[in-house]
Amino acid sequence: MAKQVGPIFITGTIDGIIFYKLGDTYYLRSKGDYKSAKMMRKDPSLKRTMANADRFGVAARMVKRVYYRQLLGTVRKPGLFAKLTGMVNRWMYQGKSKEEAQELLMAHCQVLVQKTTSQATTTPTPVAAVPPTTKPVQQPTAPANQKPKQARYLSNWKVKRNGSLHIPKSAKSLPSIQPISPCNVQQLKE
Repeated sequence: MAKQVGPIFITGTIDGIIFYKLGDTYYLRSKGDYKSAKMMRKDPSLKRTMANADRFGVAARMVKRVYYRQLLGTVRKPGLFAKLTGMVNRWMYQGKSKEEAQELLMAHCQVLVQKTTSQATTTPTPVAAVPPTTKPVQQPTAPANQKPKQARYLSNWKVKRNGSLHIPKSAKSLPSIQPISPCNVQQLKE
């Protein structure tokens, strides 16, 4: 999907293009219609695409049952659901049945749980007590040829992380540009 970049971000629909926010990122996509969805389901040339989508849906449902019901909260982490779904999808693509893929998934999840519990139960090794030593603390010295800091921006205007434009107060009033009043225009004509 295409990402929106720039100082202004849009949400909504304009001329069949949908602008939306997902997480912290703004995306845009073209609007689908009923005809394209119907064509995808019924068109014989897209039969393989639908078979892949069906297989992926089966894999996602299989992983969902295991991930949310049987895995501990400490094992779950960002990206693990997608990784497990991809693994099950690959196994099913290789010709394994649903039952075989389910068994492989359960075995893999048991290994994940064992790794997590073994890491959590390991106790740190005791460290021998070292008597404190008294040394004078030296102040850090700056290098002799330290480079001056350079500006990170070409101007004072900055685009914040949320996409809004920050214009400092000093840049809002420009003393070099003054509006021309009607009396000044008449004096110039004479």
